[in-house]
Amino acid sequence: MAGGAAAGEVTGEAARVRVPVGEGAERWVTRVGCRRVLFIVHNVTSATRLLDVLPLFSGDLRVQMFATCTGSSPFLAGVPELLARAGLPVLPWEQARDTPFDLAVSASYGGELSALQGKLAVLSHGVGYNKRLATPDNTGQHRTTPDNTGLRSVS
Repeated sequence: MAGGAAAGEVTGEAARVRVPVGEGAERWVTRVGCRRVLFIVHNVTSATRLLDVLPLFSGDLRVQMFATCTGSSPFLAGVPELLARAGLPVLPWEQARDTPFDLAVSASYGGELSALQGKLAVLSHGVGYNKRLATPDNTGQHRTTPDNTGLRSVS
């Protein structure tokens, strides 16, 4: 991966964070009752969209923010550096899946978002992000691909 960072630093193979979450972390808590918000990064493009909304939470001392990366994108170059500059505790993906959050915010549908514990908000990260792409099928016609979002396919 570019930038000298290993893929494990953002995908879950890294060591688990012990504070402010993790086994025994409650003994180190200085503010009780904080809400946990997780920002889920897939690549630099989705991360820049999440950085746009970060200020909405950053001034509220009742909110503890975290970041994680699903590792589901082939475009991980620059993600570790961007997360380091954001100044948030970065949880390995496996730990993020095991930790309850009050809100999880993503700018992509990629990764195992259904495995997270908490409410999920998915933001678009550009013009046409939620558009459905046409794909060739065996009849030579183009159709949109079905998915599990509840949207119907168009033939």
